[in-house]
Amino acid sequence: MLKQFNMKLIKPHEHLLLAVSGGIDSMVMLHYLASKREEMDLQLSVAHMDHQKRVDSPNDYKLIADFCKNNSIQLYTRKLEHKDDENFHDYAHTKRYEFFAENVRKINADKIVLAHNANDNAETILMRIARGSSFEGYRGILSETKFQDIKIIRPMLRITKAEIKAYQEENSVAYNEDSSNKEDNYTRNRYRHHIMPLLEAENPKYLEKFTQFAEYQTKAYKLVEKITDMFVADHLIRYKNAFAYDVGSFLDIDQIVQIESIKRVVNKLTSNTLELSYTNIVDIIRLFSNEKPHVELTLSENLYVHKSYNLVHFENQKPSINDFSYSIEEYGEVILPDGSLLVVTQNPNKYYGIMYKLCYNNLDLIFPLTIRSRIEGDKIKTTGGTKKLKDVFINEKIPMKTRNILPIILDNNQNILWIPRIFKAKTTGKKTMYLIYQEGKNDA
Repeated sequence: MLKQFNMKLIKPHEHLLLAVSGGIDSMVMLHYLASKREEMDLQLSVAHMDHQKRVDSPNDYKLIADFCKNNSIQLYTRKLEHKDDENFHDYAHTKRYEFFAENVRKINADKIVLAHNANDNAETILMRIARGSSFEGYRGILSETKFQDIKIIRPMLRITKAEIKAYQEENSVAYNEDSSNKEDNYTRNRYRHHIMPLLEAENPKYLEKFTQFAEYQTKAYKLVEKITDMFVADHLIRYKNAFAYDVGSFLDIDQIVQIESIKRVVNKLTSNTLELSYTNIVDIIRLFSNEKPHVELTLSENLYVHKSYNLVHFENQKPSINDFSYSIEEYGEVILPDGSLLVVTQNPNKYYGIMYKLCYNNLDLIFPLTIRSRIEGDKIKTTGGTKKLKDVFINEKIPMKTRNILPIILDNNQNILWIPRIFKAKTTGKKTMYLIYQEGKNDA
C-alpha cells in the first residue's frame, strides 16, 4: 500500500493522462491509479514516448500496451525524432511535455500525472545546490506545476524508491529496467550511485530531511512571492515594449524581493525563456546602485538592461541610435524614424503637439530648415553665450534614449532654433511660422 500517495491532488470523476515510461516508478503509479479507478470514478489514459536511445526500447511499449489492453485504458504513443545538434536531455524533455500537452487537449483530460518520487526530489535539490540555482529552484520538484496552462501533478513525491519497490513486489507489477540507469554518463546517475548512498549512511532518514527542506523553502518562497507581487503591482512601470523600476523604490526593498522582482520582469519580457544566473542578477542589482546617470548591461540576445537617471529599464534588445537628417525647403511635415511628426506651418490650428512660434523678417534666413539627430559638439546660444547641448541634457537629466530620438531643428545658417521640451531660441520679426512636434507611437 502506498500510504504517502497524495490522492488530494486528484478529484473524483477526473480524466487523467498518465506519463508512463515502462520503468518501475511509472508502472507502479499506473497500477495504483488503476486500482483506484472504480472507487473514484476516474478515467485514465496513458501517454508513452519512445526516446529510441536503447535497442530494447520497443519492449517498454509492449509492456505498457499489454497493461493498457488488459485494463481497458487508452494508450497514446510517439517515437522521438533525434537531432544531433541539440542537447538531448533538454530536447527530449521539451518534446515529451509537448506530446503530453497535445494529448491532454485532444482527449480533454484534466491533468497530466508524473511519477517523480522522494529520491528524485532529493537528487534534484542536491544537484541544484551544487550547480547553483534560485530561491525558487531550491524548492526542488513541486507536487503541482503547469505546462502551457495545463496542470501537472506528482502524487508520488513523498514516496521513497524502497516503498515503490515493496509495492511492486507485493502486487507483482511488471516493469522494465532502463539499462542506462546503471551508467555514470548522466549527472543524476552519478549522484544516485555515489553521493546519495553516503547521505543514507549518515542518516537513513535523509529523504525525510530533504522533503522538510523543500517544504520550508516552499513556505518561505510563498511569502517572498506575496511581497514581490505587491511591489511589482505598485512599482513596475510598463511601456509598449519595455519595463522599468524606479531606483529609489527598488533599493528600499529587501534583496530577496529585489531578486524576485528582477526575475519577474525578465520572465514577462522574455516569456519565461531566459534563466538568469545568480551572477547576472547581482550585476543587475548593482546597476541600480551605480552612481553614474547612464549605465548599461547586455545579458543575452534578448535582454538589455540600462539605467538612465532614476529609472532602470528592461528591454528585449539595445535600442539602435537612428541617425537622421532631413531638409525642409518650404512649409510641410517630416515623419521621424521613431514615428514622431515634425510640422512646419503658417496655420497651427489643425495640429496638436508641442509648438514653437518662430518670428522672422527674411524667409531666406530660415529655409531650408534642417531636422536631424544630435551630433557631438552641438551648442545652443543663450543670453550668456553658448552652451554645449550635452551639458544641457545632463543638467536636465534627459534619458539617453530620449536624447537619441529628439529632433534638433536648425535654420539656414545652422543655428539651433528648437529642441522640443529642451530649448527655444528667441527670435524677432514681423512674420511668424509655427513648428509643431507630435511624439511618435513607436517609442517604448
